[in-house]
Amino acid sequence: MLNRRHIRLKTLQSMYAWYSSESKDLEKGEKELFRNIEKMTEVYVLSLKLLDDLVQYAELYADEQDSKMMATIQGTKVSRKFSGNYFSVYLNGNQEYNQLLKKFKIKNQLLDSDMLRKVFGEFAKTEAYQKYINQELHSSEEDLQLIMYLYKQIVQSSEFVSSFLDEKSMYWESDKELVGAAVVKTIKEVFKEKDHFRLISISKDWEEDWHFALTLFRKSIVNDELYSDMIQERTKHWDVERIAQVDILLLKMAMAELAHSESIPVKVSINEYIELAKNFSTPKSNVFVNGILDSISKEMKEKGMIHKTGRGLLE
Repeated sequence: MLNRRHIRLKTLQSMYAWYSSESKDLEKGEKELFRNIEKMTEVYVLSLKLLDDLVQYAELYADEQDSKMMATIQGTKVSRKFSGNYFSVYLNGNQEYNQLLKKFKIKNQLLDSDMLRKVFGEFAKTEAYQKYINQELHSSEEDLQLIMYLYKQIVQSSEFVSSFLDEKSMYWESDKELVGAAVVKTIKEVFKEKDHFRLISISKDWEEDWHFALTLFRKSIVNDELYSDMIQERTKHWDVERIAQVDILLLKMAMAELAHSESIPVKVSINEYIELAKNFSTPKSNVFVNGILDSISKEMKEKGMIHKTGRGLLE
């Protein structure tokens, strides 16, 4: 599920793109932020389509083995069994899934035959796959276990899949953990509810999450001059060129959050931006952000710039 830490990261990515562009159109920037967040749902649906394609590819793989004279008649016949996996049957019968395919203009054809051939080739060599195709009958639980194995052990570690999804979303590397968790949960849901399963929503409360992201983005930019002055007062003796742009953006976002997110404790906000600096900026950025934010938050409190609705949130 989408959490506030990931929303902060998506906002940081969009702010970096906005400040790096020649156009300083706020409305356009907000639309790009929306697309950035929504892209996670698109990649989630693509990941499900990829799994479905791999199930369907079992037929093509068998044909390839036939044409190369690399499989016996019996082996080829057995190797087609995976194409009947229950996962594809239930997924393709799901109205919500098909609506999202149309929304994101994902065509009803194999995503990338070359990638599928390579990934399925790796899968076909595994003991789990060989054991499956050598069984006469399969239960839905066995289908679930093999699909889960395919996704966790093959798909998630495949450089071919990673390259494919990286082309679809420039932020795939930062989103793959969240998307992966959603796919795993969906696989379980498919086999649990069968025809009645529902897709996993990337966001638990889209309206609340979007409001949080939009507030961070908009308030950081609208108050840019004020926030920049407060930062500059504390970096007079720093070599400006040595301060990472990401650090400056994180500071502005933190200030916007302190001032406009009434239910988030000050300490929580500061710690979150220190973590973002640690994970997505320079090796010493977390120390820099920590020091500047500590000073700025004190000034903001003194000037009444921070408004919190709960007891203890100002501490």
